[in-house]
Amino acid sequence: MPRIVVPLITDEVYHIFNRGIDKRDIFMDKGDILRFYQSLHFFNSNEPIVNFDSAKVQTKLNVLRNKLVTIKAYSLLPNHFHLILVQKEEGGISEFMKRVLGGYTSYFNQKYERTGSLFQGTFKRVHVNSDEQYNYLLAYVNENHFVHKLILNREICHTSSLHYQGIAKSALIGIVDTPYNFSESVALADQIYNRRLVDKNNSLFE
Repeated sequence: MPRIVVPLITDEVYHIFNRGIDKRDIFMDKGDILRFYQSLHFFNSNEPIVNFDSAKVQTKLNVLRNKLVTIKAYSLLPNHFHLILVQKEEGGISEFMKRVLGGYTSYFNQKYERTGSLFQGTFKRVHVNSDEQYNYLLAYVNENHFVHKLILNREICHTSSLHYQGIAKSALIGIVDTPYNFSESVALADQIYNRRLVDKNNSLFE
């Protein structure tokens, strides 16, 4: 049975995620994470963009540029990533992800002397259609390190959790418009982890 493709509608909220092909790591060091984080920042413009360097220059010159998406949350882990995005114009999420994933794959392949696909097919998407679902996903994405019980440095380029806690400011996230309880979010992440231990076929993305 063919998979139903979720339509991407302007001004709607989506959980966007993907992982490395064959579950391989897509971030080998902090430099890789920083590159992906910067790509999320520099490629978020409806202006034509040639490559990462030109996008970086455009971002510095045009502070008031129109964005393709609003980034609400992110988490970058060794073999996968999660984003919560609001599409700001027709085709915005698709164009944004094409730029980010295509550009990062080129960077990664050149750096590690490899060829071919890096990500597992087209990015996955889930339409967020309620406040309850949004708040759940906000905790799930921000605290995804705890969902997987990974002992990693929690820096601003790794997770937007620190922005929501007021510990560090992310260039990707604007003013926080949703109250955020860190301890409750970590507790939820722990519950998800324990549930995944029991249900090996859990549909949540790993």
